[in-house]
Amino acid sequence: MSVKIIPVDKSNVFEWRKSVRTVFGDIPNKDVVKRMVNDRFMIDFDNWNEPSDRLLAAFDTEIGKIVGTGGADNYSMTIPGGNSLSMAGIAFMGTLPTHKRKGIFSSMMKKLHSQAKERGDSISGLWASQSLLYSRFGYGLATIREDWSINSNHTNLSKPKNDSIRFELVDKNTALKEIPKIYDIFSKCQNGATDRTQGYWNYMLYEDEQTMYNKSGNSGFFFVIAYKDNKPSGYAFYNFDKESGVAHEDDKGTLRVEEIISIDRETNNALWHYIFGVELVEEITFNRRAPSDPLYLMLENPRKLKRDTIDGLWVRIIDPIKMLESRTYNYKGNMTISITGQNQQDIEGTYLIETDGNNTEVKKVKKKPDIFMRPSDLSSIYFGATSPGEHFQAGNIDVENHNSLRELTKMFFVEQKPWCNTDF
Repeated sequence: MSVKIIPVDKSNVFEWRKSVRTVFGDIPNKDVVKRMVNDRFMIDFDNWNEPSDRLLAAFDTEIGKIVGTGGADNYSMTIPGGNSLSMAGIAFMGTLPTHKRKGIFSSMMKKLHSQAKERGDSISGLWASQSLLYSRFGYGLATIREDWSINSNHTNLSKPKNDSIRFELVDKNTALKEIPKIYDIFSKCQNGATDRTQGYWNYMLYEDEQTMYNKSGNSGFFFVIAYKDNKPSGYAFYNFDKESGVAHEDDKGTLRVEEIISIDRETNNALWHYIFGVELVEEITFNRRAPSDPLYLMLENPRKLKRDTIDGLWVRIIDPIKMLESRTYNYKGNMTISITGQNQQDIEGTYLIETDGNNTEVKKVKKKPDIFMRPSDLSSIYFGATSPGEHFQAGNIDVENHNSLRELTKMFFVEQKPWCNTDF
């Protein structure tokens, strides 16, 4: 067997997408592929003349077929303190069942990481289809999410609705103009959030007679925008899953909230009142919520909110120095950290962090470390999804003394827990 890692271009993109289907089971057609190229990858399909530098294929030269796929979207991710890092959003990773355990997947990951480094990305991130798979490539759990559900009979809120907030149901074209502006304000203030291009929104919210019924519900999206002082301050979009498709008290079905975003406390309160006020539903579900979301504390009967905690975005270090220098720290002083393990020779080493909290200098040094950790552990504590103490108790972090652990904990403390709700 002879397999080469090649770029994807117009001549092989349909075969590439067919191979993705073989791994993940979805059923794309040519129009869906063209829309993906135009919107998600921001390549003009009709004038596509050069190979993509973000889409890869593993090509078996003996049989003349694509047997593996991978790609890297372009994102900017907000980090503690409000700065952002360029991130390669790894997606479409898979190998055909006929070519498993031949090193193809590892070769594609190595290539995507080297390309990310060449582009100047500081980190790479992904949503793991198999969480055990990616830790060996240096990925650590950077954010945590929760999937929720609640019976509509238990949706009373402890605080009355804020009447200063007004709502407007809008069509999709209006939503595509207004919602991204609100999200942009939110994402720049939320630790762990990513930016979204207009192409991403077009791709995410696309619906036609074929696709709308393949989404989580049996209806198209409904869009509501919240206004505070006559300025957009939040939004939600949702759909319905009803057995008969007819609104009837005996067929209430499920209201599926795809996304709900607000930029202030008052709007957040009002949006939840709006969602819980939608009639003729029996159950309300919400996916990819932040564990720190205050809804649990807003309910009169919080026990009735079913919460399923799931791993969120996994992050790998591409540029350790840029990554460590870019965030703020809750600490003034210096710390020497050894990053080793997980076969990540490109980032292994001992790094001296000198910071006054806001301004930080990092350099690679040859001296005795205060802390020993794997690349994945640094990715996790960097955003604050987990604490250094948790990793120490788990045996993932070793320290010279407990004072070093206390200083490390203070250093990486975050006031705002990370959350990412951008799927890719």
